[in-house]
Amino acid sequence: MFAVPAGFPYRLTRDLMIAAGVLYCSLLLEAAAGYPLNVHTSFLSELGALDQSTSLYARAMDLGASVLVLVAAVLARPAARIHRDVMGLMISTGLFGLGTLADSFFPMDCAPSASQACRLAEKHGQDGAELVIHEVTSTLAGLGTIAIGLFAILVLRRIGWGGFWGKTVAVLAGAVAVTNAWLGLETGLEVISGDDLHPPGILQRVAILLVCVLLGVLLPALKRGFQR
Repeated sequence: MFAVPAGFPYRLTRDLMIAAGVLYCSLLLEAAAGYPLNVHTSFLSELGALDQSTSLYARAMDLGASVLVLVAAVLARPAARIHRDVMGLMISTGLFGLGTLADSFFPMDCAPSASQACRLAEKHGQDGAELVIHEVTSTLAGLGTIAIGLFAILVLRRIGWGGFWGKTVAVLAGAVAVTNAWLGLETGLEVISGDDLHPPGILQRVAILLVCVLLGVLLPALKRGFQR
């Protein structure tokens, strides 16, 4: 018979993850703000740039989401001690949370997609340390999301796919890993080559939406994976 490990507040942890998924969904802020940036050429993180009217709200949402997932990762330690895949899942969640937390404290000075001067400064390496730090922390968060997707699949493999619901979450987790890896490779190639290879906007928005949904369904779908 399955039981939640002693000291693991499953319901609180689940609710924190669901709330984090909502807060991380900056597409909601973008829609509420009337789509201030071109969805094809901009990154959602540009909503937090200091020259944007949405900056405070975007960074507050990132801060809230990161704090919630970090607290959830800490609360899940009793379950993580029992199962290695759960430990990997929560470490990945913590990595994602740390990257997102740093993003909220190190925003870009300006939004490249909305400012010619900002694009030129970025192209000629005059964008300052803030953008470099932001790129590093965003990469950290991206690696965390890829790992979350992979470890979620490992947990599902251990507990069984659980019919339609389990298979659906497995596909969602795989989609999170693939889209974020694809986005990371594309942006990495752009940084190395110095050229804009493909407008990143739609791909990134799909990747972020998938992460938001996965954060919300992760614990409800994998409840048995957190039990002894």
